[in-house]
Amino acid sequence: MPKTGKTPTAPPDAAAPPEADTTALLKLTRSLGTARGKLRAQDLHLRAILDNLAHGISLYDRQGRLVLCNQQFLDIYRLPPELGRRGTTFRQILEARVAGNTHVGDDVEDYVADRLSAVREHRTLGGIHRLNSGQVISMTHQPIDDGGWISTHKDVTELHNMQAELTHLAYHDALTGLPNRTLFYRRVGNAFHDVGRASGFAVLCLDLDGFKAINDSLGHAAGDALLKQFAGRLGGCLGPMDSAARMGGDEFAVLHRGGDAESALDLATSICAATVAPYDLDGQVLTIAVGIGIAVAGADGNEPDELLHNADVALYAAKRDGRGAIRCFEPELNRIGVDRRRLEADLRRALEFGEFQLYFQPILNLRTHAFSGFEALLRWQHPERGLVPPCDFIPVAEETGLIVPIGDWVIREALAEAARWPGELKIAVNVSSVQLVRGNLVTTLVHALAASGIAHERVEIEITESVFLENSDQSLDTLRQLRALGVRIALDDFGTGFSALGYLLAFPFDKIKIDGTFIRALDSAEGAETIVAAVADIGARLMMATTAEGIETAEQLRGVHAAGYTEAQGYLISRPMARDAVRRLVFASDAMPEPPLEQREAG
Repeated sequence: MPKTGKTPTAPPDAAAPPEADTTALLKLTRSLGTARGKLRAQDLHLRAILDNLAHGISLYDRQGRLVLCNQQFLDIYRLPPELGRRGTTFRQILEARVAGNTHVGDDVEDYVADRLSAVREHRTLGGIHRLNSGQVISMTHQPIDDGGWISTHKDVTELHNMQAELTHLAYHDALTGLPNRTLFYRRVGNAFHDVGRASGFAVLCLDLDGFKAINDSLGHAAGDALLKQFAGRLGGCLGPMDSAARMGGDEFAVLHRGGDAESALDLATSICAATVAPYDLDGQVLTIAVGIGIAVAGADGNEPDELLHNADVALYAAKRDGRGAIRCFEPELNRIGVDRRRLEADLRRALEFGEFQLYFQPILNLRTHAFSGFEALLRWQHPERGLVPPCDFIPVAEETGLIVPIGDWVIREALAEAARWPGELKIAVNVSSVQLVRGNLVTTLVHALAASGIAHERVEIEITESVFLENSDQSLDTLRQLRALGVRIALDDFGTGFSALGYLLAFPFDKIKIDGTFIRALDSAEGAETIVAAVADIGARLMMATTAEGIETAEQLRGVHAAGYTEAQGYLISRPMARDAVRRLVFASDAMPEPPLEQREAG
């Protein structure tokens, strides 16, 4: 071939020089390294995301093999780390959950078969499950297009328990653990729905007599302890179908299923017997009675409101009957209840609009034959009913607590009126046991004494023996404070209560007033004269003044005078009179002193 003088050109398919191959390889290696780095970074990011989710996550392929899961998933079901590796089968995970007791149900084979069938059938699952371990798990199982599935898992045990606790608190009394009014009402409603498939039922309403006085005197801690002990005793009286509830305060109720009026009455009797035994409240021993009202489904009500209302009406009637009484509902009680509520409303209006009046009954000194003072007596001039007798409205005032403001008004008015009278005429004011326990009697009297300017020794506070029946310690403490003010304390209606002589040892009274029933008995009952004389002798020996009240005949007046009584009071001497009549009497020159006793007897 002839020479041309040019460098020959390599053919197109000639091999590249070694330097070029090396350069390309290096570029490819660097690209792969970069890609792997990015994948590792993405994997780290994905793992960080998965492990910081609040839920557990598990992803499976179409063969039921684990693709990925996070740490929360392993923690929820207490699975070892090796089961979180890619390729672990779903069956292996199920078997590990069974071994760790984090599955559901007692039948292991049925549990595993059910979960595997859900995977095969590509079923969507979800819900709240309580595991055998006690955990509560919220779970979803969602199939995906490639034949695999993804599951989410969240441990909601704490939330579930909190909701259960809140639900319990919503329907139960926090102090006693008994159902509350809401749950009890629901159970009564259910009982009406079930009555066609079961025998009848009754509702018992219960109220502790004198609980407020105990709570006020011993404190709320003692009151709470009493309620808890009472609830325990109440529960011990119930049958397997019965249920009790605390309706509020010291009010309880019982749903007595499968019984009638007779069996409900038997249950009420057993409750009274079981709860009357002494209670030990941190060393303070006391007894308390319970009043019970009964209403029977069907006969006394055909729906919850009516039945509970009628049981409550019966309870109110039981409380009127006295401590520890039981009453079954009667239709007549509804009328009495309506009248009572109307009377209560009228009493509140009477206090607001000044419908109360004071009358004054003279007290005769049997030694000087002159009036020694007057007893203030409350009267109510109702705008429609006219003059309402105290026996009709005083019990209602005491039960509702209205006696406290009414009694405070009486003290202020009586002392202000007596301050107008000349000489040393005394004023006697009756005080209810409710005022001693619930009111602020000492403060009221201090203010009335200061406002009226009356000498303290001219004031007599009359109490009855009922103050010793409930919360006597607090009552005695109040009486001691009153005595320290310089006022006199008289025991009224002496002889009508339980263990009357014992009260004379409990407090150094200035005066005892024998009840009028003994005075009236002088005319007919054998032995009455001996009893009347004995009371006068007791008063003399204890250096207490003695008053015979209820004197209606001259013979009765002669009898108490001969027995040695220091004072007498009654219609024979004078009927109660309005304040204007008292003023005319005490300021008339011929009215004080009174005529001799013999002359009055002759009249």
